[in-house]
Amino acid sequence: MRQKKLLYAGICVATVVAGIIIILTQFPSISNQSTNNTDQSQISPLDLDFSYEEANSNLKATLLSHDINMSKPLRFSSQSDINRYCNFFSNEKRQALVKYCTSSEIKDKNGNFLGNINMVGSTRAPGLVISALHSDPLLSNLNDVKIIFEAVINETICTCWDQVKPGGYSTLSDMINAQRDFQITGKQPTSASNTIPLGTEHFRIELTTNQQGYVWKLLVAR
Repeated sequence: MRQKKLLYAGICVATVVAGIIIILTQFPSISNQSTNNTDQSQISPLDLDFSYEEANSNLKATLLSHDINMSKPLRFSSQSDINRYCNFFSNEKRQALVKYCTSSEIKDKNGNFLGNINMVGSTRAPGLVISALHSDPLLSNLNDVKIIFEAVINETICTCWDQVKPGGYSTLSDMINAQRDFQITGKQPTSASNTIPLGTEHFRIELTTNQQGYVWKLLVAR
């Protein structure tokens, strides 16, 4: 009974289409910031506490230790490239905050495509990290999803899950399992966790059913 209570407390139903369209109001600390603060010579209040290079390099090394391959990130800084490859926000003013973007491809040890890790924000540092992973209808790569999400949380937020137990879950694996079960038994195309504080950041997990199986998304922001 306690597990069921945690499940419904931590996961809410969201009716959004498949694909990476992020509604920034899910992250209160970010949505309260003025969209006029785009001076790249200053530290933006949206910036996370790491650089694109640092996070991508550390994630690549961590995932490689689990036989998961992360490509060298593609980097986009021109407005035309950002509009084409990094158009993640439905709100035009919030999309205008994106001045820089990196995108890395993730593959398993057999070379099968798993998804992407994208980082967007100012030219100085990311303001949002988006991990989008694909699963087949049987969720046969669920362990890879758990490994990747755990690596992203440890690198971009903190290695403090055991102390905090966000959402009441002892492990990230428990939270992912709960979301899987909720999605399978639900009737909506997408389920999403609440926006959960951890360390000085917030994260959110979304799971969408599509014709190919499932899309998992982990979002990390201030």
